[in-house]
Amino acid sequence: MTQATAQRAANANEDEAQQHGNRPVLKYRYGGLELAVWPNQTENGTMYTTTIGNSYKDDKTGEWKAASSYSPTDLLVLAQFAQTAFADITKLKQQGRARG
Repeated sequence: MTQATAQRAANANEDEAQQHGNRPVLKYRYGGLELAVWPNQTENGTMYTTTIGNSYKDDKTGEWKAASSYSPTDLLVLAQFAQTAFADITKLKQQGRARG
């Protein structure tokens, strides 16, 4: 099983969004960690939400599995993801206003 398959399985919010034909506009990955930015069309324009996933490869089965806990190092990576995502979402919003 590929890591991409595990990342899809690791995040129920991502699966739900994909069922509606929505795909992330941005993704940040490091090891088994992933932060995805999702566009949501509203009456007031595009709004953005994020999902965070964590997965690992089971040594016994070789399968990728979802995890719901984070190590201290993971937290540092997620903090960097959040900071970068915030800046990138801000740019997306500014670009949207420029087009409008």
